[in-house]
Amino acid sequence: MNDKLKALQEQKGRIVAEQRSLIDAAEGRSFNAEERSKFDQQDSDISDIDRKIKALEREEADKRSIAEVTEKQEAEKRGKHEDQNAETAHKQAFDAYLRHGLGELTESEKRSLGGFHKAIEGGETRAQNGGSGAAGGYLVPREFSNEIDVALKAYGGMLELGRTWGTGTGATVDWPTMDDTNVKGRILTSGTSAATGSTDLGFGSKTLTAFTYTSDLIAVDNALIQDSAFNLGALITEAMGIRFGRVQNEHYTKGTGSGQPQGVVVAAGEFTNGVSATGITADNLLELLHSVNRAYRKNAKYTLNDLTLAAVRKLKDAEGKYIWSMGDMQKGAPATIWGYQYEINDDLEDIGAEKKSVGFGDFKRYIIRTVAQPLIIRLNERFAENNQTAYVGFMRTDGRLLNSGAVKFLKHAAA
Repeated sequence: MNDKLKALQEQKGRIVAEQRSLIDAAEGRSFNAEERSKFDQQDSDISDIDRKIKALEREEADKRSIAEVTEKQEAEKRGKHEDQNAETAHKQAFDAYLRHGLGELTESEKRSLGGFHKAIEGGETRAQNGGSGAAGGYLVPREFSNEIDVALKAYGGMLELGRTWGTGTGATVDWPTMDDTNVKGRILTSGTSAATGSTDLGFGSKTLTAFTYTSDLIAVDNALIQDSAFNLGALITEAMGIRFGRVQNEHYTKGTGSGQPQGVVVAAGEFTNGVSATGITADNLLELLHSVNRAYRKNAKYTLNDLTLAAVRKLKDAEGKYIWSMGDMQKGAPATIWGYQYEINDDLEDIGAEKKSVGFGDFKRYIIRTVAQPLIIRLNERFAENNQTAYVGFMRTDGRLLNSGAVKFLKHAAA
């Protein structure tokens, strides 16, 4: 384990122990001003440590990913020199396109861009509105697409929770579903046909379309574009990934389903039994867990925002034990609530009257459909008077929960 990660985990453990001592010391009464101030500062310290841990974990994951990619590339070099050379040429040609535009490319660079060159040569509008991968999106170099994927995951929990499914075109897809959890077999009496009184399987389908998202314009100073040492691609893809990530996670979470993906909160079931308008209890979260059919609990997780997690971390069971566990990074054990992992999603609502603050269930039943890869368009003249060049990105995606019973959200009572 990374020494920095180990040190942060140990530091977090010490602070958690101090907080629990404060809670135990104040059993049966409210915190005084000094205790409240100390507890809040410790909460802030833990949140800061969690951010550092996540950043280091992403760094470690990136290193592993780079190592895997490097190993794969070395293998490809030994057996597929032509493919490797074509990929390199395409990447270099795409970088040249970002810096100089299509008109300044050599014939060799245009050939390396292949279908992407043909898609944008006839005009930016036609390329933007293309209904399939042939519009050029899938021809953006893999490095650019991978960097956008990393940024997307950093700005929301649904890409971590849901099941991502990629398609080459944006054609409407009917995804088959089946929910047979409430159907049982039966005893067949002598001389009775098994078909008599039989129950059909609960087959259905969910329609996945492809909504087009745009990053909006990203203007870059031409001085930076002309600097060959400046990583232009990283700047553009990070900015696009952040913009796409924020809006898409919001829609995957609470989208209406009309003109945008249907969010998991909208599609999922509700749990309201004994839930107050202003708070949350350990029993609420335990009963929420058991309200989800066991068939969906094997791969289930909790999801909640960071403020709600702060409240959950203070809850104890009937024996005085905390229901939140910080886990053990050295053993690869993640933090849990009632023994189940959780994912932070800050697009979920805070605790409050009629709000849905905590979800639980098998979120892999939420399908996130992506079409091809992002498309990046260069706008040459839009900001010429400002000595800038603009870029705009497009992504196509949709999201649907296959089975409403697979996930439930705790809903607070009215005020």
